[in-house]
Amino acid sequence: MTQAKIANQAVAEKVKKAPTRRVKKGRMAPPTNGEILVKGVVMGIVISGLTHASKSITRALIRHPLALFSGGVLAGYLAHKHRKDIIVLGSRTAEESRNFVLRQRENLGDLIAEIKEESGKTK
Repeated sequence: MTQAKIANQAVAEKVKKAPTRRVKKGRMAPPTNGEILVKGVVMGIVISGLTHASKSITRALIRHPLALFSGGVLAGYLAHKHRKDIIVLGSRTAEESRNFVLRQRENLGDLIAEIKEESGKTK
C-alpha cells in the first residue's frame, strides 16, 4: 500500500461516527398551548391577507372590460380543451353521489328497523 492510502485509512478510522441511538417510531409529542395559539394566529393572518388580495384583484379585473373578456375567453378555451375530462369527472361524481345516497338510505333503514326492534322488546 502506498503511504497516502495508509494515511487515509487511519483518518477514516478516527472519523468514524459513534453509533447513533435508535429513534423510536411513534407519534410526536402533542403540541403545546403556545404552539396551537401561534398556528391559529398565523393561519388567521394568511387567510386575511389572501382574502384582501383576492378582493383587490377581482375588483381590478371587473373594472377593465378587456381583462374580463380575456378571462372569459381563457375559461372557454380551457373548458373546451378539457371537455372530455370534465364530462367524465361529472358523470363519475354523479354516480358516486347516487351510491352515497343509496348507502345512507340503507343505513337509515337499518337504524330504524333496529330502533323498532328494540322498542318492541321493551314492551
